[in-house]
Amino acid sequence: MSTRRVVRTSRAPTGRPIRERRTVGIFVVALLLAAAGTACSSSGAHGSTSSTSADGAGNSAPSTVADTAAGTLLDAVCAGSATVSDAGSVTAPALTEASGIAASRRNPGVWWVHNDSGDSARFFAISDSAELLATVDVEGAVATDWEDIAVGPPTSDAGGETLYLADIGDNGRNRPNITVYRVAEPAIDLAATTAATDHVTAEALTFTYPDGAHDAEALLVDPRSGDLVIVTKDWTLTGHSDVFRAPAGLAAGSTTVLEHVATLDLPIGTLVTAADVSPDGAVVALRSYAAVSLYARPEGQDVWAAFTQSPCAGPPPIEKQGEAIGFAADGSAYATISEGEDPTLHLTHLRS
Repeated sequence: MSTRRVVRTSRAPTGRPIRERRTVGIFVVALLLAAAGTACSSSGAHGSTSSTSADGAGNSAPSTVADTAAGTLLDAVCAGSATVSDAGSVTAPALTEASGIAASRRNPGVWWVHNDSGDSARFFAISDSAELLATVDVEGAVATDWEDIAVGPPTSDAGGETLYLADIGDNGRNRPNITVYRVAEPAIDLAATTAATDHVTAEALTFTYPDGAHDAEALLVDPRSGDLVIVTKDWTLTGHSDVFRAPAGLAAGSTTVLEHVATLDLPIGTLVTAADVSPDGAVVALRSYAAVSLYARPEGQDVWAAFTQSPCAGPPPIEKQGEAIGFAADGSAYATISEGEDPTLHLTHLRS
């Protein structure tokens, strides 16, 4: 296995600063520390692989991202001209702990969502207005602590897009291994008048960390390489999160030692709860309980190289316990959703 450079980034996001808001229980201290860490950081220069252009407000925006919908969204976030809309509330009683969200590639306007720990092995399809469309039971899977969901490229020349369900949560940091379930993306009948029940069969991919157990809630799958990337959740509140990678094309039932590829120096107290990469692979999103950061990926480099760049702070939606983020299928927006009953589907996009 080739040696990969460890990335460290200590720069605060450019654009409007991320201010972690209070939430309930054990998260209060973490969020207050994160707010202090962000407020005390400065907006240093971008890395050598990215150039910047200043807007009238003194914000810096990466200028190396391709002229795509995701690049336009990133520019808007960096310029402070993106906005958050409420798309609707998910009233389905089965979905009360939304912990991951991803945009369907097979079904236009559909979002895949799943619950946190305590649910059975299943996920849900909701519309872009937050209506429940289907419940999908996952055969051959166990829901220990599902934390994120991601869409990846086809695993074969004849296949369609693949869904990855990340059973990677480990608050006690005592699991000897973690599992990511790989399933074919199902078709949803968008003309149905009642929510359907569907079934898919999972392939289990087992992973171990090279340095002992970690808690993690963030998974992304690179649409260019198919690599799986996990970002850990830092319960020490130091702001240090580790980034691990697994290669594409792993055999069903395989066990793989993850490769450590980066260490992030984030604002003190930051607890990473989700991640995603735009469908074109150009922009990476990282979120904590009340903040979102977007990173431009340097052209021609691995997806985690985005973390060498100075991020821009997206407008943070006010969510009770936000643990999910996902780019729209065309990259023109990103969605967030919170745990709790009747959660609101938030969409961040260009101002109309």
